[in-house]
Amino acid sequence: MNGQRGRMRKLVGRALVGMAVTVLAAALLAPSVSASPIGDAEAAMMAAWEKAGGDTSPLGARKGDVYPAGDGFALDFDGGKMFYTTETGARFVYGPILDKYEALGGPVGSDLGFPTINEVPGLAGPDSRVATFSASDKPVIFWTPDHGAFVVRGAMNAAWDKLGSSGGVLGAPAGDETYNGEVTSQKFSGGEISWNRKTKEFATNPAPLADQLKGLQVAIDPAAAINMAWRAAGGATGPLGAKQGATYPIGGDGIAQNFAGGKVFFSPATGANALESDILAKYESLGGAAGSDLGFPTANESDGGIGPSSRIATFAAADKPVIFWTAEHGAFVVRGAMKAAWDKLRGPGGKLGAPVGDQAVDGDVVSQQFTGGKISWNRAKNSFATEPSNLAPLLSGLQVSGQNQPSTAAMPSHGKKFSWQRWWLPAAIAVLVLVLLSALLTFGLRRRRARRGDIAAAPAYQPERDALAGYEAPADAHWGHDDAEFTTDHFAAGDVHPAEEQAAAEAEPAGRVSWSRGPEGPVAGEEDPDAVDTDSIPVVSAAALSDAGYPEIADEDATYGDAAYEDALYDDDTGYEQARYEEPGYEQAGHPDAAEADAELPETVGPEAAEALALGGESRIGRHHAAADDEEELPGAPEAADAAPAVGGRPTIRLPLDDPYQAPDGYPIKASASFGLYYTPESPLYHDTLAEFWLSSEEVAQANGFVKAD
Repeated sequence: MNGQRGRMRKLVGRALVGMAVTVLAAALLAPSVSASPIGDAEAAMMAAWEKAGGDTSPLGARKGDVYPAGDGFALDFDGGKMFYTTETGARFVYGPILDKYEALGGPVGSDLGFPTINEVPGLAGPDSRVATFSASDKPVIFWTPDHGAFVVRGAMNAAWDKLGSSGGVLGAPAGDETYNGEVTSQKFSGGEISWNRKTKEFATNPAPLADQLKGLQVAIDPAAAINMAWRAAGGATGPLGAKQGATYPIGGDGIAQNFAGGKVFFSPATGANALESDILAKYESLGGAAGSDLGFPTANESDGGIGPSSRIATFAAADKPVIFWTAEHGAFVVRGAMKAAWDKLRGPGGKLGAPVGDQAVDGDVVSQQFTGGKISWNRAKNSFATEPSNLAPLLSGLQVSGQNQPSTAAMPSHGKKFSWQRWWLPAAIAVLVLVLLSALLTFGLRRRRARRGDIAAAPAYQPERDALAGYEAPADAHWGHDDAEFTTDHFAAGDVHPAEEQAAAEAEPAGRVSWSRGPEGPVAGEEDPDAVDTDSIPVVSAAALSDAGYPEIADEDATYGDAAYEDALYDDDTGYEQARYEEPGYEQAGHPDAAEADAELPETVGPEAAEALALGGESRIGRHHAAADDEEELPGAPEAADAAPAVGGRPTIRLPLDDPYQAPDGYPIKASASFGLYYTPESPLYHDTLAEFWLSSEEVAQANGFVKAD
């Protein structure tokens, strides 16, 4: 009996101890629960709900428990939601504004942050509603029954507030912000605002409103800039996708933010810009913002312009690098001289197309392969070559960053290099003056010695040489040695051509010059003048132009190829045909046929002759004109009758004595003697081409042997 009572006492004692422990534990744990973040959130949200009217408030009755939402908490109600953070407190939104907020991702998926006020009426009328949010660029969601709910933030919100917000001239937002490169725009019921994030300048519609926005400062911190780049790339539904983690430092003063499909990089100099999967992989394989020499991206990755499967991103390094990606070939860097030449040839949409490899370096030569060919650049010579070679003339004069001297384009193997230099013009004028003075002195001495009859014995007559030069044998077989360098022939004074040659010249078409030959053709041991390539100017042939993609030209122009130019005869002793250089505007005394010779000058000249005519001398006509009487005419050689007449009595050709890029009045056509091409104002390369001659019309250009560049 006593044993049973003892066991009962033990059981009762244990039960009492258990109850005491339970009560003590409840007492200890209860304060902890009420002081927890979720407990504080619930208490704050319920207090705000009761203050708004409880069940009779716009939120209605409570639904469920408090739950985590991003960096805070949320609580659902029948008519809306309550959100809480320690920084913002408990705030509620409902109806269309709540729908817009959650459509953008709410506190978790959007970059708006948490509500900072309870939703309230707006200034655009009694039915408008507005709520503000905690992101650093101060976003608001504004709703009207006429337009709906839209976000206004950042520069748009700053300008909107400056102009009176929803109660001002712009009224309520009528759409979300849109992005076009560096420009962000947004429409309102009363107009539109645009802002350039690089220049920090506003534009408005109506335009006068922009005057009120001058000097308005827009404060955008790195987080806001990164969010804008992410939104411009499509936001959560775009290729970048959802945000992953927080921002982190990179590359000195930079910041980066990871997303599911790429990254956004920010630096104070470049702002924030997004890179996506394939270009991002190439960028980071080279070291990215911290380890490569490309620098930070300067714009969001964008469409490459050659179909849906191409992308391009630009970077901040001084040589303006880009990474270009295609689905067929992958991602490659184009930079420096390769980028300058590629851009000049119209980039991926031009004849070269997309890159198929990175650039290669072999000594001084840098080269890169593209889908349509290859570019090579010699760093020592600062010159370009291309494959196909007919693209090289398009790179003439191209400047490469870091080079002081102008670059030149390497011509095809059959051509000769020629590049206009500005200092040549004064040098050519000085040489011409010396030649004119020399010619006048020579004629004066010749006439003086002829009058005195002081003719000494001359070297032996060489019939073969003189026959080739077009001279007849003298009446006596010898000339005085002292006068040999001043004599021409045994012609009468003032008659510098034999009668036979004058008759032959009158029989030929006006303006043509023939090579004089002996009866049996060129003298043995002497070079055939027509077999010597005397052309110092590389001329692009019609076939080469056709290969480069230029339209076909008429047959009469097709004959002006490499073989269509030849220098005029030069005097054996002086290197100049002295009798041809006369002072412009004056007849030589004792030479009555000088005016007639001037009248017979051809109006149709080639690119080489155009330079001589423009400088005031006669044309070095060469192969543009007919051969001797016993030869066939060159096919397609232009007649003087086909030449375009001077405009209003003015010359049809002018040198660029002033600004070579500014067309003189009446001379709209640019001509390049270097390549035998001319450019009209509609030509794509017109403004990038340095004019070596200005011509009055396309007809004059074609009559002078130039070929249209495109």
